[in-house]
Amino acid sequence: MASTDFIEIDPKEISANVFKLINDGWMLITAGNIDSYNMMTASWGGQGVLWDKNVCFCFIRPTRHTYQFVEKANYFTLSFFDEKYRDILNFCGTNSGNKVNKMAVKGLTARKTSIGNVCFD
Repeated sequence: MASTDFIEIDPKEISANVFKLINDGWMLITAGNIDSYNMMTASWGGQGVLWDKNVCFCFIRPTRHTYQFVEKANYFTLSFFDEKYRDILNFCGTNSGNKVNKMAVKGLTARKTSIGNVCFD
């Protein structure tokens, strides 16, 4: 079920170790809109500042189903979860959106951001 009450987090407010968040904790990279999106689990990428702008970067192989969504979108989201979501993250990282409806995964709620992206809680 989608909602529009998502609260955006300013990257400067993240107090957790970004290296641990990305590498040890994994994340969901999601692109598209609330009606058509795909997500994939990743444990690589980075965050920083480039020319006074907060940036993040992720590497996605063109063969991944999520790649086409990222290529079409102006933005993508990164969602981070507690360890109790490890099974869901594993599922999203080992199953293709071409073959499985990952949006039907129980335990995640899709949220629409203020600019129309999709993230999860």
